[in-house]
This record gives sequence, C-alpha cells and structure tokens, in this order.
Amino acid sequence: MNPRLIRVSGHAPEEVLLKSSDVKIGRDFSNDLRLEDPTVSSHHCRIQSDAGEFFLIDLDSTNGSFVNGKAVNRARLGHGDEIVVGATRFCFLVDDADAAPPQVYFEEDSDASVLSTDTTRLRLEDLVNDRTTQNIGVLVQLSTEISHIDSSEKLQALLLERLFKIVPAQEGVILLGAEVDQLFGGQPIQRQRAAAGKQIRVSRTVVEQVFTSRESLLRNDLLASTPTESIIASGTHSVLCVPLLVMNAAIGVIYLATSAAGTPFDETHLQLTTAIAGIAALALEHVRYVEWLETENRQLAHEVNLQHDMIGDSRVMKKVYEAISLLAPTDSPVLILGESGTGKELAAHAIHNNSNRRNGPFVAVNCGSITETLFASALFGHIKGAFTGAERDQKGFIEEADGGTLFLDELGDLPLHCQAALLRVLEEQQVRRVGSTRPISVDIRLISATNLVLKDQIQSGKFRADLYFRMGLPLEMPPLRERLEDIPSIVKFFIQKYKPTTHREIGVTPPNTIRVLQEYTWPGNVRELAGAIRWAVVFGKSDRIRPEDLPPGVVKRTTSSAAKVGRLDEAMESFERNFILKALEETKGNVVDAANLLARAPNYLQRRISQLDLREDLERIRNG
Repeated sequence: MNPRLIRVSGHAPEEVLLKSSDVKIGRDFSNDLRLEDPTVSSHHCRIQSDAGEFFLIDLDSTNGSFVNGKAVNRARLGHGDEIVVGATRFCFLVDDADAAPPQVYFEEDSDASVLSTDTTRLRLEDLVNDRTTQNIGVLVQLSTEISHIDSSEKLQALLLERLFKIVPAQEGVILLGAEVDQLFGGQPIQRQRAAAGKQIRVSRTVVEQVFTSRESLLRNDLLASTPTESIIASGTHSVLCVPLLVMNAAIGVIYLATSAAGTPFDETHLQLTTAIAGIAALALEHVRYVEWLETENRQLAHEVNLQHDMIGDSRVMKKVYEAISLLAPTDSPVLILGESGTGKELAAHAIHNNSNRRNGPFVAVNCGSITETLFASALFGHIKGAFTGAERDQKGFIEEADGGTLFLDELGDLPLHCQAALLRVLEEQQVRRVGSTRPISVDIRLISATNLVLKDQIQSGKFRADLYFRMGLPLEMPPLRERLEDIPSIVKFFIQKYKPTTHREIGVTPPNTIRVLQEYTWPGNVRELAGAIRWAVVFGKSDRIRPEDLPPGVVKRTTSSAAKVGRLDEAMESFERNFILKALEETKGNVVDAANLLARAPNYLQRRISQLDLREDLERIRNG
C-alpha cells in the first residue's frame, strides 16, 4: 500500500505521499500540505487513516471540501477518488499499479512535412452540408450527457472518453485558450489507452495551424513521409486535430494521436470528432464562464464585506483588500510594511474593524513621537512614586488596548529596552507597570507597521531578532507609483475633502492634469498627493484643477526623472518650502495670515521659516 495524492490540476506538488495517519491540508504554514490559494482556508481539511481505511474530513472550511464532485464533511476515500480543495484537484491513489497522470510535452516542430498536401482538412461548413447519419447515436448520447455536467474538467474528460470509443487514438489532449500562446500553458486534460505516466507529445505546428485556420486536420503515415526528429521520438503515425469553435471563434483544440500503423484515422473519424467538438464547445464555454463567475463572486464577497477607508480599485489594492479579509478574522499579529504615506494605519484600522475585536479599543502609538526616557512609562504604564512626577498610578497603552488592538506605528523606532519588555508581554500576555512587580493580564492583538527594513535594523543591532519573528504575518502596502490607475479616484476624494477651504466650486479634474499626476513618481506617496491637491485647491484660480495649479515640483518632474529621486525627507522638505512660499506670496508676507491659510499656528510657521532658511525670501516678498 502506497497512499498518495496525485495533482490533476491547480498549484500543488505533483505527488504527495501520505506518510502519516493524519495529513493536514490548508493555507497556513503549519499544515503538512500547504496550498497558497486564497480560496483555501487556513486549516481546510485533513486526511486520516485508520486500520487501512482513509477518510477526508473538512475542518469547517469557507469554500468546502469535495470528493467526486460532492461537498463532504467526512467521507471514506477509495482508490481513484477525486478530491477538490479550493482550485486544486487531486486523485487519491492507494495501489502501486497506477502511476502519475501523463505529462504533456509540446514539440517545437516547424517542419512543413507535418502539414503536407496529403493532409486531410475539414471545415465545419463541410460537415454541416454532409447529411450522413452514421454514428448519430453517439452524438445524441453526448448531447444528453453534457447537459448534466457543471465542471469544465469533467466535461473535457467526458469528451475524451467518448472520442476514445469511436476513434482508435492511443492518446488525446484538450487544449483551451483565447490565444495561441495560452494553449500551451497550464495543465491540460489528457487521456491515454496505454499505461499512465507516459509523456504525451503534441505537435505545436499542428495545434497552431488548426487553431488559427479553424479547420479540422487529419494526417496519416507521418513516419513514412519525411519524418522529423519529434515525430520519430514520439513514434506518432497518425494525428487528428479539430478546433473548438464558439460563434466561429476558436477557444481551443482537441488533439488525438496514435502510433499504431494498423489502425490509422480515416475521414469518418475526422467528421465525428469535428461534430462532437461542435456540440461540446458551446457547453464547455458556458461551464467555464459560470466557473469564472463563481470565482469572481467569492473574491467580491470578501471585498463587499470588508469595511475600510482606503481608496483604490487597482489590481495591487485588490490584493491588499483580499489579504486584509483573510487576516482580520484571525487573532494573529500583523506586521504592515511599506513606504511612508502608503496608508499603513488605514490598513491597521481595517484589520481591527473587520475582526472579532471590532467592539474593543483601537490604540495607535507612534513609536517615533515619544521620547525614549518616557517610552516605557507610556507603553507599560507606571505606579505612583515610580519616578519624579509620577503622582498617581497610570495605565499604559498596552493596558488601554486590553480586549482590542494595539497598533505600534514606526516600529523600527521602538527603543531596545522596550523591545525586550514588549516581547515578554507578547509571550506571557501580561504587563508590568514601571516601578511595579505585579503582573497585569492583558488580552491584545498586536498590529505593527514600519517603513524600515527590519532585517537591516537587526544586523545593525537596532532591533531584536526574536521580537521580529513574533511580529506575525506580513502585509505589504504598495507605493503610489505602483498603482497610478488609482490616482483619479484619490484626487476626487481629496478635492471633496479640501473643497470647503475655498469659495470655488471645483469640478471634474481634466485628463491632462491626471496625466501630469501620473507622470510624477510620488516619493511621499498618498500623503504627498493629498498635499498637492490641497495646494491646488487653495491656490488654484479656476473651477478645475489645471496642471499649472499643482505645486511646481510636481509639474516639473516626469517619469524620466524617476531614477533621480533622492531621499524622502529632502523631497518632503522641498515640497513644504514651496508650499510656505506660495502662502506667503498670497498674503504679501503676512505670517499670521499665511499661517491661517495653511491651518497652522503662527509660531509654528515662524519656526519653519527659520528652519527652512526662508527669511530672505520673506523680506523679498514684503518688499515687493
């Protein structure tokens, strides 16, 4: 007995040996068989053996586990049973007699002899005009059977099974795709009369010719008529290939071959195969479309049920939403990675708001804004008399987050002495206030974020390796330059946000402005884009945001200068400098009025004018 799973389709190892009596399957790293598939639950199902019998047990998975097409909670497995987990299909084998499914190999043959003049060709119109009723019973039976099949793989397998009854083929393959190149990707459905495991060789020349011309093709005596190396290697004597057509558009081909010279294909085989392909193509396309809709619905269900304040519908943001929908229901720590201004805190809020802790507190701590001497007290709390000025007992951020979520932003700025204490909190779920030895139990979920590469921080001795490995699962927030298609919707959002600061009624942003915004590299990401839109709303003159209304740095920079991007702090300082100068020009050098325009305190603006060395500019503006 050699129990194992053989992958039929999907993304999994080709063969999985069931070495233990309990094999766990799911998306989590702790499983014996891990499937990186969003439709697979973290702990999806398990295969257990007892006294020589095998059972598939579903672990309350979201999308279910299937045996031979039926959803099961617990099912006995037999030799040859089909198991479906997410988008992966397995064949369960016990006996050693059966080998792995055959692999398909596409021959790179471009020789004209394969498509010589003695090749028989057939167009669908020719078959329609042929009124023969030979073997019509096979066609009637097939048309009845396909109406009850709701799986594209099962339908393809049925087609090959019926074709093998009327055509003396030794091997057959169905290739699907909307373009020629798509036919040769993925795992095609195949069938063999000989022992399983043999490599099936497919002529690319024949497949491409049939798919492109939409004409069926029959070729015999390949070995006798100037055979190529690929034909000799495969030993192929006859090839029969027909297109799968839907409204005269090819969606794939059926490829049949045999090496038996005594049983060549004839024109009747060609006609019947073409007829079967004509009957099945529309049904196959319909089933595949329904499967696609079901997959899309599952993905949309995650997004529809996800509550968040992030903006964007690009492909990369959809991946972020999907990851959040999978992370939120768990209680695992999460480490959000990404550049400054990419919305890491919004992602943290989304994880919290879609979790079971949504009714608990969400406590956000910016690790870079608290002085190192006060950090321990702020994070862990203190008791009265613990240090000078500690006049009463005080809860820390961790205690305040009890029953909810603690969000540590800028995690890389966490002092080393606090890192050790935080690690102890995560391991023990207890906190000790500064000055106290009494532990206080806490129930928190930790979400952290950083724009630093923590592995580099570890090597430089600024971050503990043991704490890094307790930070949980990573979530990467994409920079704005990788989702430029989201810029129009982000611009619309910030126009609505800042429109109350002006008396102008600002309408739809013109395409040329959007183009300028999409040509800029946005080192400050969404935060920088928000500042640019605020600038345009405040200082613009028309009822639309024109390119000339944007900050000078944005207009001048194009994608060709992306390689010249410097440090982020330098870019942000340059942007702030231009923003302040524009406000001072609008107010003719009146610092108080400029501060009101910028929604900042006058003393803050005075300080920034000195720090940015703008005194001479201020005098120039005042003097006209």
